[in-house]
Amino acid sequence: MTTTAAPSRRSLRALDALAFFAPDIQGGVGPFLIVFMAGTLAWDPQRIGTVMFVSALVGLLVQAPAGALIDSARHKPRWIAGAISLIAACLVVMAHWPGYGVILAGQSLIGAAGTLVAPAIAAVSLGMVGRAGLDARVGRNAAITAAGTVLWALGTGWVGHAFGPRAMFFYAVAMALPTIAAAMLIRKRDVDPKLARGADADHDEAGAPNSTARWYDRRFIVLLTCAFLFHLANAAMLTLVAQKVGTQAGTSATLWLSGGVIVTQLVTIPIALAVGRWAPRLPRKPIFLAGFAVLPVRGLLYLLADSPAALLSLQVLDGIGAGIFGVMLTLMIGDLTRGSGHFNFALGIGAACVGLGAALSNLVAGTVAHLAGYGTAFVMLAGIAAAALTLFALAMPETRERRRSMANAPAASALTIAAP
Repeated sequence: MTTTAAPSRRSLRALDALAFFAPDIQGGVGPFLIVFMAGTLAWDPQRIGTVMFVSALVGLLVQAPAGALIDSARHKPRWIAGAISLIAACLVVMAHWPGYGVILAGQSLIGAAGTLVAPAIAAVSLGMVGRAGLDARVGRNAAITAAGTVLWALGTGWVGHAFGPRAMFFYAVAMALPTIAAAMLIRKRDVDPKLARGADADHDEAGAPNSTARWYDRRFIVLLTCAFLFHLANAAMLTLVAQKVGTQAGTSATLWLSGGVIVTQLVTIPIALAVGRWAPRLPRKPIFLAGFAVLPVRGLLYLLADSPAALLSLQVLDGIGAGIFGVMLTLMIGDLTRGSGHFNFALGIGAACVGLGAALSNLVAGTVAHLAGYGTAFVMLAGIAAAALTLFALAMPETRERRRSMANAPAASALTIAAP
């Protein structure tokens, strides 16, 4: 039976802390690893590229199985704590013995362990607040994550600059400790295990249970294709901007790029909160369409921006798109997997499509920019974004079921009103 009791305040605050810390820790030291390998270790581009490619490939291959594992896990927060502990251990080993084999194996393990984190947080959110509270909770998670990313970027950059590149690893380990503590503070009784994997009852208009096969029908394929195309267009835009800024801003390029990342996250915070607030009242498709529509406009506007300030000011649009996409993809997958018990498995497949699109984006756009220039690359990316927008507009149906009664669902007030 699905519980209708409000979760405890302790568990809700612990979930907030997880959303703040975990998404950054799950990648280890993230892009700062490239700086460490290139600067401190003086590795050539081939070695660096091999490490990043292998770790990304491992992450892509493990995404869907990780989601299936979270579906079957009984106490999901413990799996988050275990994954973060493994990542922290890898960071300590990599900092002390930064050889090629150690870095390659450590980053690959980090990539594999990190795939457990996002679906587990989504599962805990659903199992804690229920269908009625999921929209607002996912928006809240996205906003808190964006705020955590700002702190992470500022803290990692400052620690690396003040104490040396190896200190970045230990800063990440230090941030892992409150993440593990937050996961362990979530009470098992506050997370309904059946609801957390999307296995809550779902009925058609005649009152009969819907088939559990419904989650991988044509709508799911269209949604995955659109997500892939979105990130095929999106991921390389910041990379190309970074290269343009690097050629124009000289030694101040790092500051401009850091500012761009921070601008994106600061915009993401209110957008994610607004989407989470309005999603329960509006159909899914128009909201998501707005996120898709921003991307081709952003790609074309880059053609008109030449100064570093103008280029990075367009990161405001990136924040809008990221805020909408991050919330709505999770909610639509939640709609499609209702009653199936495969919510986290489907999230893992979605994350794999997003990761594959991002990886190919940098490869394809980098090649085009090298052969035909930045302008051509931006036009190509804008065209892919327009294709994603068109496909979503024409082929993706609405997923929110208005007719469904929420009488037996946990109240949305569980987000703010906790049990003792």
